Amino acid sequence: MIRTMRSRSTLRTTTRAAALGALVIALAAGCGDTSGDDGSPADGDSDPSVSDGGETTGDDASGGDTSEAGGASDAGGADGAPSDGGTAGDGAGDDAAAGGAPLPESADLATEQLPVPVEDAVAIALETAGGGETVSVSIDHDDDRDWVWEIEVALDGREHEIDIDAATGEVLQHEEDDDRVDEPAVDVTSPMTPAEAIGLALQKHDGRVSSWDLDSDDGTIRYQIDLERSGGDDTEIEVDVETGEVRVED
Repeated sequence: MIRTMRSRSTLRTTTRAAALGALVIALAAGCGDTSGDDGSPADGDSDPSVSDGGETTGDDASGGDTSEAGGASDAGGADGAPSDGGTAGDGAGDDAAAGGAPLPESADLATEQLPVPVEDAVAIALETAGGGETVSVSIDHDDDRDWVWEIEVALDGREHEIDIDAATGEVLQHEEDDDRVDEPAVDVTSPMTPAEAIGLALQKHDGRVSSWDLDSDDGTIRYQIDLERSGGDDTEIEVDVETGEVRVED
């Protein structure tokens, strides 16, 4: 009898252990299910729109706050230099309009270029006068004003005498007279340029071109070119713009 009771007791203990083990397994399986009945994430699960490290990977990824970085790029580099080819400061156009350093008094106009070329000087004179026709153009060195363009413009029966700094383009003087100008208009680009006239003059004599002017005499338009020769003598050479004839006046 004692053996029979021990066998039943052992059987009950074994049955209870098996039931307890099944319950533990069932509970473990239930805890491992990470989704609810509607497929939504269970409590404690991470949002699939956020990846490890906190970076936004869902719909908000394209709308992330990048304005600060973009603003820094638009503003320029770390050293403050502007991007997109911009200039570092204002006034570049003013510097360009200021011309360059004046030529020395001993400059040879046959080989050296004035900061303000003759075409620009004529344009400045016509703008200053308000239009009209150019009737005289000359370049010479002034002890007080360095190299100066002297240009005469005829407009509506009035004569405008305009002096222009050949280094900066500044109008140094503008005088008007009521005298009617009957002289023909001159053109420094056609039919003969100053460089062409100087070339013809130098075929007659060597020397430094110290000045020249373009005007008319008795209706004939000609260049007058002043040469400073090695012996110290000055020579004036006239060149007819229509015929190319050269005449030397010693």
